[in-house]
Amino acid sequence: MSNVTEPQRASEWLLVMKENPDDKALISAFSQWYEQKPEHAEAWKKAVKTYKLMGAVVPRYEDQWAESQIVREQAVNNIVAFRRSKFKMMSFMAVAASILVALVLRFEPLADYDYATATGEVRQVALADGTQVYMGPESKLKLNYSKNSRDIQLLEGQAFFDVSHNPEKPFRVFSLGTEISVLGTAFDVNIVEDNVAVMVQEGTVAVKPDQNVSHAEILKIGDRIDVAMSGDFVRGHMSPKYISAWRDGRYIANDHSALDVVNALDRHYRGIVVIADEGLKKQPVTGMYLLSKPVTALKALAHSIGAEAYQITPWLVVISNS
Repeated sequence: MSNVTEPQRASEWLLVMKENPDDKALISAFSQWYEQKPEHAEAWKKAVKTYKLMGAVVPRYEDQWAESQIVREQAVNNIVAFRRSKFKMMSFMAVAASILVALVLRFEPLADYDYATATGEVRQVALADGTQVYMGPESKLKLNYSKNSRDIQLLEGQAFFDVSHNPEKPFRVFSLGTEISVLGTAFDVNIVEDNVAVMVQEGTVAVKPDQNVSHAEILKIGDRIDVAMSGDFVRGHMSPKYISAWRDGRYIANDHSALDVVNALDRHYRGIVVIADEGLKKQPVTGMYLLSKPVTALKALAHSIGAEAYQITPWLVVISNS
């Protein structure tokens, strides 16, 4: 390693390791860097995943660092079989474009935040006022508490709020231009692409689809509202007991869109899920899915809407018409 400058970031390690796969000193230095912080391991996994998805090839050193030789060969065989049997060139290019968009969205830096969760992680946060927040995977929150107000921004993902009652200090959640106001209640806020879904388990909340408009939609127990960034919204209703089922490791869909279900499962999968056919995204889905087994759940979901879920590599699942 005497002629190699020691990398500082995962992407740099990837390039150096690719060029020097047999350098024992480099391997030792990499091991120390990898084990130094959990963030390093997570960054490495993302870098390898990106390399594979964009290059459709396997690094020479991967048998030492990522997956076994058996998994490598299976992944390559899956790619070849998938390309030959299921897609013409235009379809494959559409999938590739979807992967690129997913990568950009996943790695795009967000604004400053106070709390965050990783893929598959569910975290409970106790706030100073007694409010309990249950954060879903791949979620980010920013707090803005003051003397007269309790404001929170949901920047990404999903969170369930069990709000401590305090009429003197209103509790508000802001997400993608939507404002949710409460005094004391329990409700769920979920970002799905450019939409925000609000579901009430207890109490009452006021939702402003557009923060610049005074009108607010009043939601009571079991009510749901889906708000687009344009301010358009659709109201619905669901059983309150299903609203926070994800906290117990289950996702219960009751006439939800396939896209909603896929987004929920994707947060528990250390890879990328692509729906290759646009028409599948709006297909209604009803069922219960275990979040601890996202690939199995994705295959069951695809089957229920007359599609197939193909695990191309351990880091990529594509859902397509069968």
